[in-house]
Amino acid sequence: MTCETLSPHTCAGMAVALGEPDLPVVYVAKFREYGILVGHGPTYQVIEHCPWCGQQLPSSLRDEFFDRVERMSLEPESSDLPLDFRSDAWWRIRSRE
Repeated sequence: MTCETLSPHTCAGMAVALGEPDLPVVYVAKFREYGILVGHGPTYQVIEHCPWCGQQLPSSLRDEFFDRVERMSLEPESSDLPLDFRSDAWWRIRSRE
């Protein structure tokens, strides 16, 4: 699981939390998904609202990711998967179009 700090929602509290490795808050850029780690990871519970400011977080793109991969007749870990689907580029590029 890749957790990144460059997220679409960055209130001050969330920005600090995502930058602190000891806090159980994660942002998974590939799915545009926020969560709270369960146990010692890598499992996390998806959250829909920022715990600090209460703002609704951008919706997860997990289902859309897997739908698109399936339409390409590929597996998510396939070596034939286009490079942009190995990061958040697949949805960032399309959101600018």
